[in-house]
Amino acid sequence: MRTKHFLLITLSLALVSIGCNISGGSVNTALAAGHSIESQVAGTLTEAAAAGSAVTLPVGGGPTIADTPGSTTTQTVMPTVTATLAPSPTSEPQLRVAFISGETPWIVQPPAAPVQLSTMTGVDGVYLSDDGALVVYTRHGGSSGPAEVRVVNSDGTGDRTLLTSGQVGALEAPGGASYVEVNLLQWVPGTHRIFLNTRGQFEGPGLSRNDDLFAVDADTGAITTIYTAGNGGDPYPSPDGTKMAISRATFLSVAAIDGSGLHASVITFPAIITYSEYQYYPPVVWATDSSRFGVIIPSEDPFAAAPTGAIWSVDGSSGAATLVSTLSGLFFLPSGVLSPSLDRVGYLRPTADPSVKDSYVSALDGSTSLHLGSGTTAVLSFAPDGQHFAYYVSAPTTVFIGSLAGGTVPVPGSVMRLAWVNNTQFVFSQGTMSSWTMQLGNISGAASLIASPTGDRTTFDANW
Repeated sequence: MRTKHFLLITLSLALVSIGCNISGGSVNTALAAGHSIESQVAGTLTEAAAAGSAVTLPVGGGPTIADTPGSTTTQTVMPTVTATLAPSPTSEPQLRVAFISGETPWIVQPPAAPVQLSTMTGVDGVYLSDDGALVVYTRHGGSSGPAEVRVVNSDGTGDRTLLTSGQVGALEAPGGASYVEVNLLQWVPGTHRIFLNTRGQFEGPGLSRNDDLFAVDADTGAITTIYTAGNGGDPYPSPDGTKMAISRATFLSVAAIDGSGLHASVITFPAIITYSEYQYYPPVVWATDSSRFGVIIPSEDPFAAAPTGAIWSVDGSSGAATLVSTLSGLFFLPSGVLSPSLDRVGYLRPTADPSVKDSYVSALDGSTSLHLGSGTTAVLSFAPDGQHFAYYVSAPTTVFIGSLAGGTVPVPGSVMRLAWVNNTQFVFSQGTMSSWTMQLGNISGAASLIASPTGDRTTFDANW
């Protein structure tokens, strides 16, 4: 089960999604597109790492393991939860990848050839249901105006409208914005319902979330208002589809998936200074068993001296929140990454040179840390079981797969996006404008071609 978000893979947006600074409207678009990349997961250290034995990886100066509690204040250590993937609803597990090619929606089930799902053009987002039966997609028919939300069966039949552009624009009053636009769109796990919230779209820079929330039944087209403007936020459904965390700029809440039983403001914090025209909504990571979620709250000013990240654990039923630890380091741009087992974190530490950062994966108290590299480097994501992770060194598109047990392999080409589909395999896109490939990669370093999308932009959504 995964949270799915509106994401365009152009070079600029890909760089934002993996932690590079770009300015103005591009940043706003990327942040409006959703939370952290689906691949923001992390893992557990091995016994060798916990024992403090040295491990050398041949990338970024040779990552090493060292017991470095540093100046960490640890209040609680969360128990380990073993991450497992939910079984496919079909009798035989099958990789499915929905993607955009030539501004139209496609699907591929390797080793079969890709299939075009619709001739509708202007498509800029695709979202594949957990059971692989439906693909929701967003499209813009003109140069301005709200998106149209459509759905098509994965066999290419039943292409239909869920929300017209006019319906999207009428979900909220535009206020001072030019019009109302889709801000976030994602499937509710285990269902054929999608969550959708909106934002105000301006002529120039600026991002104004409406903090509403709607549910749309992809089978019937029925629309339900869960939270009116100002009463919702960015939802993070639990893997079992029964609960959700709601992220806002200064607090997080918990509720049942239908919005009832709200535990408001279970964590409060000062708004994070972004030095741009948007507010930061901290991303949430649910434990695989849906019992709790974790979140990292960066210190208020990420560019001030001695930045920190406060790591919290929240009970998914009661909303009871526990401060697990507060680590010294950089947890904003790029964001820190929590594991699905909620016991490991990937983050940056500053060095004496302000332009050079060190990338680490460590226990939540900062101990038994694995140093990945220095300079332009960061953790991108971890496999569902947490034993392998993706990170970049030297350039945001130069990506490697590392192991908590030691060793690393390069991901071939210039990687624009990477999403894990199981503990050992991941889908990644690479290329430049109008020249794209999507491949299925393996922790061994092997990769096989899935599709070769055309057009100036592409994105994908995958499940197994």
